[in-house]
Amino acid sequence: MSDKLLDKAQLESLTYAQIRIKDFTLDDNLPVYSPVDGSIRKPPGFDLGALDALPLEILQELLSFLDLRTLVDFLRVNRRALQVVESIPQYEAITTHARDALRAILSIETGQWISCNTLYEKLCTAECEECGDFAGYLYILTCKRVCFLCLSENRKYLPLLRSHADRKFGLPSQILRTLPCMKSVPGRYSPGLKKCHNRLVLVDYDSAYHEGVMLYGSASAMEKHVSNVSAQKLEEFNKRVTEEKARGSHALLRRPKTSDAFDRKSENPLRFMAIVRIPWLNKSSRELDWGKGRNNLQTFDQLMFDGVSRRVAHYTTPNIQLLQASADPDDASEFRILVDDKSIKYITIDAGVYEVDDMCFGPSLVSILPSLPSGKWNTGYITRHPTDGSPYFASVAEVKFPGIKNPWCEVQIDYLELRMGEKLRSNVYEATHPQFDSTIVVKFARFDWEIPQLDAETSAYQWIEGHGIGPKFLGHVSEDGRVIGFIMEKISDCRHATPEDLSICQAALSRLHNLGIKHGDTNKHNFLIHDGKAILIDFDCSTQNNDAGILDEEFRGLEGQLCDGSGRGGVVMLENDAA
Repeated sequence: MSDKLLDKAQLESLTYAQIRIKDFTLDDNLPVYSPVDGSIRKPPGFDLGALDALPLEILQELLSFLDLRTLVDFLRVNRRALQVVESIPQYEAITTHARDALRAILSIETGQWISCNTLYEKLCTAECEECGDFAGYLYILTCKRVCFLCLSENRKYLPLLRSHADRKFGLPSQILRTLPCMKSVPGRYSPGLKKCHNRLVLVDYDSAYHEGVMLYGSASAMEKHVSNVSAQKLEEFNKRVTEEKARGSHALLRRPKTSDAFDRKSENPLRFMAIVRIPWLNKSSRELDWGKGRNNLQTFDQLMFDGVSRRVAHYTTPNIQLLQASADPDDASEFRILVDDKSIKYITIDAGVYEVDDMCFGPSLVSILPSLPSGKWNTGYITRHPTDGSPYFASVAEVKFPGIKNPWCEVQIDYLELRMGEKLRSNVYEATHPQFDSTIVVKFARFDWEIPQLDAETSAYQWIEGHGIGPKFLGHVSEDGRVIGFIMEKISDCRHATPEDLSICQAALSRLHNLGIKHGDTNKHNFLIHDGKAILIDFDCSTQNNDAGILDEEFRGLEGQLCDGSGRGGVVMLENDAA
């Protein structure tokens, strides 16, 4: 082989001048016409008044610092204004080399946050602001240059609905209205061609995050506030469920959303609604580059890996067991599965892909699932393929799920080491383990949105440890390094309380109150009667409270709770669960 170096012309003949992958970003969905399209057909008939007294160079410099929305409004004043604006060097470069970026900014109404100078500087910048690789895309909510890998993986480039930003960062509406926002253009987005019919108002993730930190003083304080609000919403939901059950109603109540929607990364259409392709303009040579050379080869590889290989992954045929299911006929459904008896994975299935009855019966679900992608992942998203409508894994990812924050007991047992027995409730099972001589009771979070309740109950067991109020706490249950539940002793030969057990139930509740703890749910099913004593269970609503009035109110209401014949607090299946 010859050692002769190739010249520039030979190199260009062997490379693409532009990336030839269609990712269905905003520029693929822009309308045909735009307010900035057009040309001057007649000489100006009017001047700009006092502004025409300024030298043209100074006027151009001043106008270049205007935000794009104001600048476009100005050029519409008259033909002289249009003539001056089009003579601005930065604006001329934008309309020549990045017209789609300008059209996109005007289409989603983000021009008020981006100046003409800022857009020009991004046009003349080649590097991704996150990783430093060549960046062939522009995030036009805040005008940041970004590569494909970062725009599809980094949380900064995931615009949020205002309701999601409120739930995630605890921002009031008056702050949300001040954040950089956009109105999406209907169309198909992401390599998965996800159809979006409506114009969505989306806010910038990074701006919302920093506003939340400023509002609450720190990231940890913000997260604590959001967690408390979520817990309160769940408590109100549980109260409504209890009331509906007491009335004998069979109304279906929707559980409040307390966790993030599954991102889907490069398959998430929201990530592409504020993204346009943009070249790099070399200021010195005035040459345009869409990504030729070594940096582009790396970016191209990233594009191929992230945008394509996920959809054509190699598949295997593992042994699958359905552990738990939360199925919803009108919304996405969630499933917890065991693969090859060694790894637990969480799968979200888009609404309408399968019938609910088929998804909730283990063997049926396993038979209709697409083949599991190979590789290391613990969460996946199934939807219909955009071309033939068949179910497929649109994306898989390895994420770090939340766990119980206060694992105070030294004993931790891995979930996979437990041998599950009878199901007592949707997330409560009898089980056995070699470390324990007899049957135990295991309570755990099936999905991450159940973690806050288990976290609260775990702390409550620490408060009552050694006081003989509840079942003996034996240890924590872990999954892949995180704590998801706990182990209790099994109370054998027991029954639920009746009105005749009032005195012993009052004695148990008094011991709890003497520790400054309110139980929060004293229905008769939360008292187990064994050997003439009452044992309290289900402390997920318990709180530390030294208010004598509040504790006395709970104590005085106990008799009515024991006389309640509605069945409140019994085994209630609000969601479909695997057998």
